Amino acid sequence: MPGKRAKYQGLAVSPGLAVGKACVFGKILVVPRRKIKVSQVERELQRLTDAIAESKQELSQLKSVAESEVGIKDAEIFGTHLLFLDDPVFLAKIQKKLVENKINLEAAVEDVTSESIRMFSKIHDPHFRERIQDIRDVGMRLLENIMGFDRSLLLSTDEDVIIVSSELTPSQTINLKKNRIRGFVTEKGGPTSHAAILARSLGIPLVSGVHNLETRLKMGSLLIVDGFRGEILQNPTEEELSTFRKQLESLHIQEDKEKKIAKLPTRTKDGVRIKVLANIRSEDDVTAAIHANADGIGLYRTEMHFLNHAEFPSEDEQLIDYRRVVEKIAPSPVTIRTLDLGGDKFSGFYPDLRETNPYLGLRAIRVSLEHPELFKMQLRAILRASVFGNVKLLLPMISGVEQVIKTKRLIRKCARELKRENLAFNAKIPVGAMIEVPSASLVIDSILKYADFLSVGTNDLIQYTIAVDRGNEMVSDLYEPVHPAILKLLSRMAKAARRANKSISICGEMAGDTRYTALLLGMGYTELSMSSFFIPHLKSKIHSLTMTEAKQTAQRVLALEKIKEIKKYINNSW
Repeated sequence: MPGKRAKYQGLAVSPGLAVGKACVFGKILVVPRRKIKVSQVERELQRLTDAIAESKQELSQLKSVAESEVGIKDAEIFGTHLLFLDDPVFLAKIQKKLVENKINLEAAVEDVTSESIRMFSKIHDPHFRERIQDIRDVGMRLLENIMGFDRSLLLSTDEDVIIVSSELTPSQTINLKKNRIRGFVTEKGGPTSHAAILARSLGIPLVSGVHNLETRLKMGSLLIVDGFRGEILQNPTEEELSTFRKQLESLHIQEDKEKKIAKLPTRTKDGVRIKVLANIRSEDDVTAAIHANADGIGLYRTEMHFLNHAEFPSEDEQLIDYRRVVEKIAPSPVTIRTLDLGGDKFSGFYPDLRETNPYLGLRAIRVSLEHPELFKMQLRAILRASVFGNVKLLLPMISGVEQVIKTKRLIRKCARELKRENLAFNAKIPVGAMIEVPSASLVIDSILKYADFLSVGTNDLIQYTIAVDRGNEMVSDLYEPVHPAILKLLSRMAKAARRANKSISICGEMAGDTRYTALLLGMGYTELSMSSFFIPHLKSKIHSLTMTEAKQTAQRVLALEKIKEIKKYINNSW
């Protein structure tokens, strides 16, 4: 077999197994740099105008393709790129660089793009830092059109391929021949990157965090990608290939079995009914939830409707979005979470969210209560949507009982207004609290006096309890779901909900991870919500165990003191 065998370890972002030829996306453009004469300036400016027009046409087409393939909301990224091309400041900088420095257009575009990236890199605000990839993508598109680059060369092979790239942009991923792609390997990009979202939606394995991969993984070399373990094997031996093919065949057989099981009501071997629900961002995700036979929507992240708006969407605009989701999956329940802005999610109509430490600042329910008139618009829209199906209302990042009381007071005010206006709504809509902050878990009994149900967001609960930024590579190993403190909090909340005779669910990443299924069921969590992609596998897991076994697992794990011991017990048991 040509090439040297090598094995690399990365981060498992999207599960699965794949084999294919490496298709490397590197920095394929060598930008020419030269001085120009005054007489050539006008011609260079015309080239800029032509490149902008061509780029706009391409982006408009990409937006249409993306809307049909990945949904309207995910396609809005190309609308953002179109706005960049209409930005007079960005274009004026290119023109100024070209005229004053007397350099060719390619060099001017490259310089301005690089300067913009450096400027945004110095800003600590996550909202602005997220724009770096957009600037890079738009700048590259302009350069490619100026230089006449044939973008069809990005992926012209008819073989099965593994896409290898430092970082995949939205434009690249939407242009790929997805029927030939078997896996992704990237240097950058975590679970929320564009590549990760695409990989999960297509059921394709993705391994990220592989440093210097463009020099280590060679174009055309054979790669095995293990999205379960985060491993990449380059130029495997015949024996390794044979072993892999047997594993892949077994995986396909297992997936077929899981899809059949997913059609059945989810019960443990001893007959206990478990609700398996889906996390969604928009109507586009509901179809996947239905195909996975989800028992409903356990978390509807409404902020995704707001992130690309310069102005707060009106009540009627919000109602349209919520109603479509509710009607599409009715009569199954839909838990609509109110806006969770702040942290790493920002929008133009809340300029006061630019903070030094946004994760500990004005975020989620704090933002909403700080702007009651805007909050009322969303509450009214949710209340009106409640008559079209089975709707529950969820409040994010509750840290104390006062926030629940204030919000319910605001809901009652909205209800009185709607009644006066003769607008229909469900007056008995359940209102729940999302528990993501340690303080809320410690006063859970008080919160349960006012909340109709609870939903635990384990992602933030782990981050805030252990005081670790899960996006920081230097401390990411400390982000541990089975830390004894986390497990004790989870157990404590489940017991409190049982005493109050109210439902409690988990909607964080732990819910979809089958390593923790027995543990969570044993603690008393009989409602789990996750990405639709994970539902068949989780349902199969639930069907394979008894509640008695689950309770024994929880009892044993909660008695252990060390993370290493807990992991060993869970791995050996399940």
